[in-house]
Amino acid sequence: MRVSRSWLTPLLLVAAQLVVWPGAALLAGHRPDRVSVAAGLVATAFVAVALGWRHRAPVTVLAIVSMVAKLGYLATSPEALVGLAIAEMVALYTVAARRSARVALVATAAVVVMEAALTAGLYDTGRGYVGGLLFSLTLYLLAVGLGRGRRRWYAARADAAELLAWAEAEQRRAAGLERERLARELHDVSAHHLTSIVVTVTAAERLADRRPELAAEALEFSARTARETLAALHRLVAVMRTTDEAGPGGLDERLGELADGFRRLGQPVTLEADPVDVGPAVGEAAYGIAREALTNTLRHAPGGAVRVCLTLADDALVLVVDDEGGTMRPSAGGLGSGRGIVGMRERAAALGGTCEAGARGDGWRVRAVLPFDGAAAGTPPPGAGSTPAGWWRGPRAMDGVVALATVVPLAGGLLAGWEGPPVLAPATTVLLALLMVLHAVPLLWRRDRPWLVLLAVVGSAVLWPAAALYARLPGDAVWLLVATVGAELAAVYSVAAYGWPRWATCLAVPAAAVGFGTALVATAAADGRLGGAPATLATGATMAATLAMLLLPVLGAAWAAGFTVRVRRDRTVAQERDAVAEVTARAVAASRAERARISAGLRAAVLEHAQGVLAAAEANRLDEVAAEARASLAAMRELLRSLRTAPPQPGHQPADS
Repeated sequence: MRVSRSWLTPLLLVAAQLVVWPGAALLAGHRPDRVSVAAGLVATAFVAVALGWRHRAPVTVLAIVSMVAKLGYLATSPEALVGLAIAEMVALYTVAARRSARVALVATAAVVVMEAALTAGLYDTGRGYVGGLLFSLTLYLLAVGLGRGRRRWYAARADAAELLAWAEAEQRRAAGLERERLARELHDVSAHHLTSIVVTVTAAERLADRRPELAAEALEFSARTARETLAALHRLVAVMRTTDEAGPGGLDERLGELADGFRRLGQPVTLEADPVDVGPAVGEAAYGIAREALTNTLRHAPGGAVRVCLTLADDALVLVVDDEGGTMRPSAGGLGSGRGIVGMRERAAALGGTCEAGARGDGWRVRAVLPFDGAAAGTPPPGAGSTPAGWWRGPRAMDGVVALATVVPLAGGLLAGWEGPPVLAPATTVLLALLMVLHAVPLLWRRDRPWLVLLAVVGSAVLWPAAALYARLPGDAVWLLVATVGAELAAVYSVAAYGWPRWATCLAVPAAAVGFGTALVATAAADGRLGGAPATLATGATMAATLAMLLLPVLGAAWAAGFTVRVRRDRTVAQERDAVAEVTARAVAASRAERARISAGLRAAVLEHAQGVLAAAEANRLDEVAAEARASLAAMRELLRSLRTAPPQPGHQPADS
């Protein structure tokens, strides 16, 4: 199919060229020179073959097509080989669509230089040469602008495809990410609360004969910690229901409360925290890392001094936890789950940060760097949905090309001293050229403010009658204004393509027709005559209405083209957004299902034993406190183990619910 499309355009150009020339000339009874016909046919065939390879080697094809076209013009005439001129535009369009903006600009400059060098002998006067060159430049710029627009369209579709692929990947691992996050939360609860109860009660039981007062302290600690455990578990269940992870209070305040809790456990903790204002994701990650690091010091360096430092540096939050050391370091053994250091690193990596843990002299250091604007694992890939930067590579460049295309040929001809009817003085020529530029400049904002652009374009056309009166132009000067109708066409197209509300964009057609038709009639009547008779209001109104009716089909075609492009663009973008939204919804549903599964396991096992710890502590039954705490910890481990397995298939009951 791609091969067929590549060769379809060259074949159509060959057919069109044969129909226009020499076909039309032969039908009209003219017999072109045989040498010219042979040269034209050879050039046409050569260009058609070259165009078939334009997608593979666009720059090379452009060079061949331009050179052959110019030689063909010399052998025949530019008017005869219209198909070669179109082929040159197609080749330049392909370069702009498939190569960088820099390559497209260099290619355009090279083609213009070639045009200027090889076509100088085709014109009788220097003014004709300048006019022809400017006209060709306008066509080249239009081809480049359209090609760049097509390239941006392809780039936007590629970005959308990349975004959809990313969303599908996120959807596939959404449940896994949720299990990992919940595993970190459950590990923090079990390590910070339940393990402390087990350690404290076990120590009190072993020292019951020598220090019986420890039993009362252990019961009090167990009751308080059990309440904290229940509160933390209930809060986790609530988080899983609402997905709201933001904690109350500032990060420095929460770290202060955390440090106080470890001081009550006998761990001397010094906190140096700057007041910081960070987002909930960064705050939760920093708090979780600090809690894990302090829990590890309680296990492996009990009684050792600990220093917690929280600072801001280079748009990042830096958390450092140092201790004086102990006899062992975090490992997979003991009462923990073995996910402590791994969990800290995962928290930091999820925000695009780092977390390092290792020996520091006789002690241990944990250092985490969390960027404020770090890209989380759930952040779309860089460049997804982006547009090229720079005015000369973006849509504004195309708008500039459109503006130039409406003014360059005619303004250039005037400035070169156009002496056709009407004959203009130099000052008048400059005035009209400035009016043409003013007529086209609003098109630079045709995407951003299409309605205002239409108003400005039509309004600037109304200035022509005043200029005609001031310069005392003859009625024939109206053809200069007619030649600027491209600005109205571009403005109407832009309203149809970008204007809101969409249903009202069709009103741009009669508005432009009436405004431009009135300006034409007023300009023609500047010398006091219309159609060879004295100008009257009734005659002017009739002619303006007639011109507006004649302009309606032309402007309507421009509106239809813009609206068609708009419908296609909106439909494509809507389909892409719907696809991403659907995939995202599936990811959310998968995460919600995983939270429901884990929440059921928490309520069925862990919460029940944690409640038993509190009841036993309040009843002063130390042995039952230890038993319930160990049972709760075992249930938590089992729940953590289930998180490492594959999620249950639909239709099957979870193992821990």
